[in-house]
Amino acid sequence: MLKVVVIANPFAGTNRHRLDGQEAVNLLNHTGFEATFRPTGHVGHATQIARQAALEDHDLVISLGGDGTVHEVAAGLAGTDTTLGVLPSGSGNDFARAVGCFTVDDALETLRTGFDRELDTATLDDEFFINSLGLLASGLISNRAAKLWRWLGGYRYSLASLGTLLSYTGQDVQWKLENDGDVILDAKGKYLMAEICNSPFTGGGFRFAPDARLDDGRLDACLIKSIPPWTSMRQLPKAISGERLNHASISVSPFTRLEFTVKQKVGYHRDGEAGFLQPGQHVVQIHRKNIKVRVPARWSLSDQQELS
Repeated sequence: MLKVVVIANPFAGTNRHRLDGQEAVNLLNHTGFEATFRPTGHVGHATQIARQAALEDHDLVISLGGDGTVHEVAAGLAGTDTTLGVLPSGSGNDFARAVGCFTVDDALETLRTGFDRELDTATLDDEFFINSLGLLASGLISNRAAKLWRWLGGYRYSLASLGTLLSYTGQDVQWKLENDGDVILDAKGKYLMAEICNSPFTGGGFRFAPDARLDDGRLDACLIKSIPPWTSMRQLPKAISGERLNHASISVSPFTRLEFTVKQKVGYHRDGEAGFLQPGQHVVQIHRKNIKVRVPARWSLSDQQELS
């Protein structure tokens, strides 16, 4: 019988759709697991709980909540032999989508019959993320969305996008992208948005880099130069549908290491958790295959586009 820890953020998602931690444990115990529930009490607590569970040789640690909970649990499990499982019960659930767990029922079936896959993670200035990193307008959108009512779910990001893109014109950034040591982009100018993707999904279902894969040893940088609000309003809906962004001011590049320099503080998010970066140089890089994740038996990373 597999020993399982369920880690839950009691504030994730909406009251109507949120799966209760003890309810999740009961469901798991009825399907052959030996599950215990450990709720989070403060920011960073899920990382501590997950790390301790790994030290206690639990077979599976399950993140119950949204992308913020996944972020913290994955940070505690990266580099260990303990597998991450997900039960989506948050506002965005982008990482859950990326590993084929679109609903709670999908996730429960995955936990019961799926298999473990070694996936990539990444860092911004040595700070962990697993799904995506947003900069500039993307970071400002996440900061704004965090202040909106959680019962709005994924619509928080749409509303925050509208408010941000009508008022923000971008900032000067210098970029240097490398792919296994080769410089593939060295550019500077005024940019509106950047989304650094380990998976195809970010911001509650946007796909700025639909070819991003969690196990290809690369991150995908979608860089958007400053464009008029009406142009961005036409382009961004394409990212919701998964259609490729086709504009001269938009580029998508796979890379292994990124340096960028800014002269003013910059909004950012790591897996949806928002904040601000100070002026100066910052580094983003991939960490290959350093976390185990339970994925559906029917699923492969090359199938993400069809399954979405």
